[in-house]
Amino acid sequence: MKKKLWMIFGPVIVAIAALLILLWAPINFKTVTPSKVQQAATSLDVRVLKGESVKNAAEKENYIPIIGSSELSRMDPFHPSSMAQKYDWKNKPFLLGNPGTASLTQAMNVNGMSGLKGNKAVVIISPQWFTKNGVPSAAFKYFLSPLQLTGFILNSDHGDKAMNKYVATRILDLGVSKGPMEDGALERISEGKQITKFQRFYIKDFARSSLKSQDNLFGSVSMNNHQDMINKASSKLPDEYNYKKLNNLAIKMAKTKSQDNELQIGDSFYRRQLKDRITIYRNAHKHVTYTHSPEYNDFEALLYMFAQNHVEVMFVIQPINPHWVKYTGLPMSSIANFDTKIKYQLKSQGFNNIVDLSQVKNPNYIAEDTIHMGWRGWLMMDRRLKDYYKDKKANPKNTQYKMNDYFLTNTWAQNTDFSNNK
Repeated sequence: MKKKLWMIFGPVIVAIAALLILLWAPINFKTVTPSKVQQAATSLDVRVLKGESVKNAAEKENYIPIIGSSELSRMDPFHPSSMAQKYDWKNKPFLLGNPGTASLTQAMNVNGMSGLKGNKAVVIISPQWFTKNGVPSAAFKYFLSPLQLTGFILNSDHGDKAMNKYVATRILDLGVSKGPMEDGALERISEGKQITKFQRFYIKDFARSSLKSQDNLFGSVSMNNHQDMINKASSKLPDEYNYKKLNNLAIKMAKTKSQDNELQIGDSFYRRQLKDRITIYRNAHKHVTYTHSPEYNDFEALLYMFAQNHVEVMFVIQPINPHWVKYTGLPMSSIANFDTKIKYQLKSQGFNNIVDLSQVKNPNYIAEDTIHMGWRGWLMMDRRLKDYYKDKKANPKNTQYKMNDYFLTNTWAQNTDFSNNK
């Protein structure tokens, strides 16, 4: 009888034991190969965003991250990944973003990128992140990685105390719960206290150890593969880089792909998302503002993560389709005020490399749909990236940041008087 039971349940018991050993044994599984990194660079796979092993492997190779959100999936010929491949940039973009990712998600993401220290990064800022209520709780919960959360908790005994308190409080306020031990640790950090010795022991030696093993084993398995899309897109570019000719090509392609409407929106997006309900958007955004938002505080947390790791950052302020702005009645003052406020927050702390695409003289075909960069917008961004990507190491002169805890306050989040800031 015992033998029969063993024959039935024995293999299951052995499999479970083997899995537990894999997850908790102090073994460094080297499953992230250079080919996996290349695939991950354009995959936009959520496991790559939430993990650590693939991104840190990329930092050992010729990749510079572009941190953003849904615009990164608009992979036309002028997308940075297409341009980098066609024109043999020394360093290639590593795309980190999904629809719904915003500043706090990316702050946790950057905090887990240990290989980013002393290197470069690019951040695409979207005005639509900065709404009255900020990031939706459901979106943040979905993208919050338990691995990155444990890393933040364990690192909370150093760095800026105000920033650590803010992040812990914000995570709790958004209703995140990853377990009683993690929740208790966040409560202590939010109160300005260090985590207990037992919390550190449990989170470091049990929770995080298992999560790292899972990330090493499964973080690069069956990733999205967009390489064919990049190959197809880059094949449409001329062999020789010439900005004027590329700009003309972008206009020509954009006109061909936006014939169904007068808003310069790509036909596929227009048919799928707008055609049957376009009239409900007429003058629908007359009262929209981007200057009152907790997102400014979340954005400051992201800046702190860069500052404490001496990362040189290029910030790109994403454009909004001007024809869509006019159709929806969005006040131009809303965009201009957002632009002024976010640039003050950046420049006053030493983040001076800003590519502002919200205020260009000729904005035609700068966006592929309503609010996402495409065609000429990508090309304008690429023009600045081309030289920036020649060296992935940060210039120490460009990382002399002077962080200000004022930008973590609700006063700043709601402030519209940019001439009298502290």
